[in-house]
Amino acid sequence: MLLPIYHKYNHPAIINMKKYTFDDLGVRLWLRRLYSSSVENQIIEQELILNCLISWIASRFELSESQVDYLLSLSADFRNNLAQELAFTINNHGDIILDKQTDENSSALFPDSVKVTEYESNKIQSDTPQLPQGEAGEEIFMRRMDGQLTIRIYYKLL
Repeated sequence: MLLPIYHKYNHPAIINMKKYTFDDLGVRLWLRRLYSSSVENQIIEQELILNCLISWIASRFELSESQVDYLLSLSADFRNNLAQELAFTINNHGDIILDKQTDENSSALFPDSVKVTEYESNKIQSDTPQLPQGEAGEEIFMRRMDGQLTIRIYYKLL
């Protein structure tokens, strides 16, 4: 049973969480809406992801019972690492892609195949100090983050 994530966050953006389809289009719509929201909402979203990834996914996206069961079967280490990558990507306004190559209505393409979830983080982050500016000698930093987080769900033959 998934625990509600709302009790800790009494905020209109959380109480009225919109659900999106669990596909690439749904993820892109969610991300577009999130990035156009306030910094406070983006921080709350990251906290929700880091507190309980599965509850957040189930609250944010439309999932079937079998999809929730599958998420629960993922190892705690995998879920924690994915949550960290999601929070980092959101914090830096990176792109998140869901490459879902599975059909919810079929359990597998072949009897001897297994469902696999993996993620790939391709990121470049840099801080470049420039020459001191003004009388106080304050340094100006150029921050840059490029890259994306790709989450793949697919079947693999054993």
